Amino acid sequence: MRYNSLRIMIVALLLLTLNACHKDKFQTTPTIRVKDINTTEVNAPDGLLKITLECTDKEGDEGQGELTYIRVRTNSTPIPDPTNNDKADTARTTVPAFPKTDKVEMVLTIPYSFLDEDPGRNDTMFFKLTLRDSQNHQSDTIATKSIVAKQ
Repeated sequence: MRYNSLRIMIVALLLLTLNACHKDKFQTTPTIRVKDINTTEVNAPDGLLKITLECTDKEGDEGQGELTYIRVRTNSTPIPDPTNNDKADTARTTVPAFPKTDKVEMVLTIPYSFLDEDPGRNDTMFFKLTLRDSQNHQSDTIATKSIVAKQ
């Protein structure tokens, strides 16, 4: 009888410990990861790059936060006629308001016109992304794989 009681207590303690380990699965600071990219080659003149992000946040307050994305051009040749062709590399967009949830998917859509800087050659780049929630907590910066803007 004592043996069964002891065994039940050990199993209960083990279950409580396992449950406690999963209690704080998400953090106050948002986390983001690239879940999907619709293509690695975006075609001129009106192609779209769609980056699907999976975001987690303990408070679920990503809505009305800010998503920052930075284009990092990796071509070895410089941009011809930078005065007319060079574009801003950094863009910020406000995350729309939505009901609080600890896990959400967002789709960032970037038009070809933002990707193309060299009118005579394909442009190769990757993006760095970071998310700041509505309480000003910022995620780590993540990077995408290489993307080509095709002429």
